[in-house]
Amino acid sequence: MKIFLVRHGRTDWNDLGLWQGNCDVPLNQAGFEEARRTAQRLSKQNVQIVYTSPLSRAYQTASVIGEILKVPVVVDERLRECEISLWNGLTMQETLQRFQREYQLWSTDPLAQIDGVESLQSVQNRVVQFLDDLLRRSFESVAVVSHALSLRALICWVLKLPLTEFRNFRLDNASMSLIEFEDRVRLVYLNDTCHLDQKLL
Repeated sequence: MKIFLVRHGRTDWNDLGLWQGNCDVPLNQAGFEEARRTAQRLSKQNVQIVYTSPLSRAYQTASVIGEILKVPVVVDERLRECEISLWNGLTMQETLQRFQREYQLWSTDPLAQIDGVESLQSVQNRVVQFLDDLLRRSFESVAVVSHALSLRALICWVLKLPLTEFRNFRLDNASMSLIEFEDRVRLVYLNDTCHLDQKLL
């Protein structure tokens, strides 16, 4: 099975560098164009189904992909982004100014219990559970549309990396990463954005 991990397209909050978490921020015009280009790239991969987070920016990305590929789109709550309501709408600089202690604890202790912030371990547990269920299906090629933190937590699990290593790689908007499952799950490529190379609208 090939599983194409897609981060949602751009939003206005992405362009402003703001934490989004579970705030339901929609795609902007550039984000819809990124979704179309992602779909065009996936059109050569025989994708049979698209799974997506319920949040608008992911669902809209998945819907564009599903429409162009003419395949079903299935919402799965386990693919939602990390709950970070404590610093939603803030830049990283503002977060560190106002919540440096909480951020440092959260980012260095996967089991940290902080009001208004989901632990990294909780995020990883649910996305890995989703993957385990998916691997029991008979699909050959699947697209999964989710979010930066959720997908990085999943990739850490695939690579057997400590969750605290999630900050050591990035996933750009509308990037594609591929994992394959034969006798085991392995990462084939990471954060590929070659389909976005042309200047966006």
